[in-house]
Amino acid sequence: MDVGWSRTDVARLKTHMLIQLEWSRLSRAVEDYDDIETDASQEPLPAPRLCAMLSIDGVVTWSPLPDTGEITIGRGSGNGLVIPHASVSRHHATLRMEPLEIIDVGSRNGTRVRGVALQASVATPLTIGEAFQIGQAAVLIQPSSLVLPLDSELPDPAVDSIGRLLEMECARSARSRSPFAFVRLDVRDGRGGDVHGLLRAMLRTSDAIGIEAPGNYQIMLLDTAPGQAALAVSRMTQLLGQHGITAKLGISRYPDDGVSPDQLAAHAWEQLGRSPNDPPTAMDDVRELIQQSAAGELSVLITGETGVGKELCAEMIHRLSARAGKPFVKLNCSAIVESLIESELFGHERGAFTGATSSRPGLFEAGDGGTVFLDEIGELPLAVQSKLLRVLEERVVRRVGATTGKTLDVRFICATNRVLADEVDDGRFRRDLYYRINGVTISIPALRERRSEIAGLARAFARRSRGGASPIVLGPEVIAALESHPWPGNIRELKNTVERAVLLSSGGSVRASHLALEAPSAGRTTRRDLHVTTPIQRISASDLGDIPVRPSQDPQTLATAVAELERQRILETLNQCGGNQTRAARALGISRNTLLARLDAYGLPRPRKP
Repeated sequence: MDVGWSRTDVARLKTHMLIQLEWSRLSRAVEDYDDIETDASQEPLPAPRLCAMLSIDGVVTWSPLPDTGEITIGRGSGNGLVIPHASVSRHHATLRMEPLEIIDVGSRNGTRVRGVALQASVATPLTIGEAFQIGQAAVLIQPSSLVLPLDSELPDPAVDSIGRLLEMECARSARSRSPFAFVRLDVRDGRGGDVHGLLRAMLRTSDAIGIEAPGNYQIMLLDTAPGQAALAVSRMTQLLGQHGITAKLGISRYPDDGVSPDQLAAHAWEQLGRSPNDPPTAMDDVRELIQQSAAGELSVLITGETGVGKELCAEMIHRLSARAGKPFVKLNCSAIVESLIESELFGHERGAFTGATSSRPGLFEAGDGGTVFLDEIGELPLAVQSKLLRVLEERVVRRVGATTGKTLDVRFICATNRVLADEVDDGRFRRDLYYRINGVTISIPALRERRSEIAGLARAFARRSRGGASPIVLGPEVIAALESHPWPGNIRELKNTVERAVLLSSGGSVRASHLALEAPSAGRTTRRDLHVTTPIQRISASDLGDIPVRPSQDPQTLATAVAELERQRILETLNQCGGNQTRAARALGISRNTLLARLDAYGLPRPRKP
């Protein structure tokens, strides 16, 4: 088969060979080594410096190489490196160790290095870590330490390898824009069928299979478009069914369903527990809106509570858009000193201010041709908002201290956990800027409204918290406890909780007691409880008088008595101010945000202006 390899193909093959070697050969090699009786008085032989990894029809093996001299490669048993494949000649090539070179000796199907067929008897230099092609077999020269670890405690090959491969594919696809799919397969009922063998027979050589636990498989479909991935999953289900094996499959596709390993793993878990007849979830609607907005050039505003994944949503839009191959730059507006925000966004010229010893491009210039993500845009000072508005309208940026501007080709995605409409009403955010960035609005639901994702996210966080070294078991009682928690900190809180639980479990099964979840206070209604049970309704100022202002019937404690007095005082002040929240907050001597928090805590609806 006369196939040339690109650099991407070589990188992917290298990853695939390392993964497959760990899964299929590493444990067996160590077991064989342990069975050899050794003499304690004899000094151990030095490990070989290099080894050759061979990939033949998806099966990977390795063989040590001498440090010096030459080694022959071919199908014949007399060669130093035997490749038992029909496409390989009896004496195919010669590998020279110092310097590292490959010489084709006139083989029938040829030898390829960097996708170029070699001329017979001409030495071609190789580098360590570079793959070359012998007939239809792949050979990779690697340091021995990367193939056979020197420590005696080996990681679990199934979990460690699939996790690393998923991370590497996310990073590679972010650069190359090549889609792939991650599949979870859970065998529910089998009749002794060889699931691994059946899947391996139908998958391509570049695809990978991992076994996380008995009956649980993980599959990577590399360079696979969404339609092809769905067809492959359908073929898997049909093939297993023909052999009497009942299985459930969950698939997640990059970048349609996520751009991070945790996103993809969690989505696959979620799909595993759903049937085709289940109604779409809130996140299904969000993903559809993400795909629709990615096709255009309108500015996007992403809203949602802290920790719901607004940044990952912005990255998904970028990866799905025509700008995916261009820069994706991001800035947290609340994390930069106010005096430096302008310089960070627009850049500056030398001498523009004290400390500006050289010219520096800003964030907008760095993202030229790509996407700029402004997180927590509600924190921008008003002075910077007016300059940002000009950039959005004119697509021209002028550095601090410069006299001329530069034309930009940038798409803007903004995010905030504030209600910008209220910020506009209170004069803290420019109305014209709000309408300019609000081309498409995507609201990310809180984690408590996406409970079907909690189990998948928790398992993904548990696996990554141990580096994939060993499987982490999250039992039904743990999942139930996680799904019943309100998660005011959303995904960020869930991640910290799971990582703490894994640490406390000392590598064993995580129990509910390891979660150390804080129970909501029974004596008061929290904002998150109101969000779950009864959404806050806005009422007019005239309706405030309908809310009874009465003393507490049974003030059992000083705290409840003070709370009741505070509640009455807030209602009275709102009535006097005609429902104007800003004026009421000023009269009470507190900020407007504090007033809103008090309204939510006491279960009071927010009044709207008449």
